[in-house]
Amino acid sequence: MTEARKGAYGADDDIVDYILGITFEIWEQRGVDLIHEYYADDCVVYGLDGITHGAGEVVAGTWATLEAFPDRNLLAESVIWSGDRESGYYTSHRLSSRATNKGETVFGPPTGGPIRMTNIADCVINDGLITREWLVRDNMTLAQQIGADPLAAARDMVGRRSDELANWLASESARVRGVNVPVDMSAPVLPRENPETFAWKVLASCWRGDKATFDTTHAPYSVMHRSPFRHYSGRDAVFEYYQSLRKILGQIYFSVDHVSSQPFSHNGVDIAVRWTATGTHDGAVMGVDPTGKPMLILGITHWHCIADHIAIESTIFDDLAVLSQTLVE
Repeated sequence: MTEARKGAYGADDDIVDYILGITFEIWEQRGVDLIHEYYADDCVVYGLDGITHGAGEVVAGTWATLEAFPDRNLLAESVIWSGDRESGYYTSHRLSSRATNKGETVFGPPTGGPIRMTNIADCVINDGLITREWLVRDNMTLAQQIGADPLAAARDMVGRRSDELANWLASESARVRGVNVPVDMSAPVLPRENPETFAWKVLASCWRGDKATFDTTHAPYSVMHRSPFRHYSGRDAVFEYYQSLRKILGQIYFSVDHVSSQPFSHNGVDIAVRWTATGTHDGAVMGVDPTGKPMLILGITHWHCIADHIAIESTIFDDLAVLSQTLVE
């Protein structure tokens, strides 16, 4: 009898080594069943396109992805973490995917073409087991690369929406609307000394349209990456991107839900921020006129800060899932 494969990583390993190692084992080495070893039986994975329960559902979803993209690999870009062995870890893992569409997807039959996309997975890890995960996937970029019409793909996503997901979106919107920004926008704050306060200040300047404050937190040469194909160079361009979202969402409420940070060199810090923003569909988006329907974004941002200013930003959220919210009957 063939013995079940044993994973190479455990609770006492370096946390970055653990995250990179299990990702490689599961995806590149196709050790998909190792998910039962690394994910708790009662884990929950949250995403704007669906909520997954338990290691078994994570296994099924992974195999479905590999059937559509059998040569998929996940290339690590960054792991920003907090916590410790005793109290548990929180990790934010940004990765770039390369694959060829050789099997059917929810968007249609295989195209045989290559795809590139960026995802970020935030995980809570206790005793070597992932117990909670927030997954932001660049589904719009994926759909466009395999030739899917974004509006048709968004309508299909609405058709797959579960009652659980709809209720979670509504509850998250209500939660965020009750959050007050807990910082003094006029007070200086250094990202190395207080990354959580810094995160609140940056996001408040984005969502309130406060350019003067935004300029104090971003280097003039600041760069933003939204996907492998969408980039914004210079802090003015980054600020204008956020203002384009404000035109769609109208009055915006937001929360900073988790912050992790790791220093580097003598004056740098990497910061990972999981955030939620909500508003109403007040501006046209991808040909859909304003509907007044609620819209919610689950986003994760990585900042690479040098000399106390944001030099490089990577922000990922599921544009396709956000678009689908405008099409709900």
